[in-house]
Amino acid sequence: MRIELLYYPECPSHERALELIYEALAQESATAEVEVIRIDTQAQAEAYHFIGSPTIRIDGRELQPQPNLPYRLTCRAFLREDGRLSPLPSLSMLREAIRTTEGG
Repeated sequence: MRIELLYYPECPSHERALELIYEALAQESATAEVEVIRIDTQAQAEAYHFIGSPTIRIDGRELQPQPNLPYRLTCRAFLREDGRLSPLPSLSMLREAIRTTEGG
């Protein structure tokens, strides 16, 4: 399994996002190659199809796809299970994505 964490340095949540990824992997007893990719320019945002920081992809699949958003240097929000918006995905969202990827 391969996990990519793409981030824009102006958004502060990427460090916690990386911690959550490793926590989810540990709780699922899973292993993955984790690549952290810094996005600094609009050209990079477009090349990486980056809609905001943090963007997390597991085996190339976006954790929470938002296909109608433009590629841009910005922070993003995740819709949590309880309906709240957050700058980070929940641990349970990450764990479910890891389980789904490993199982399929």
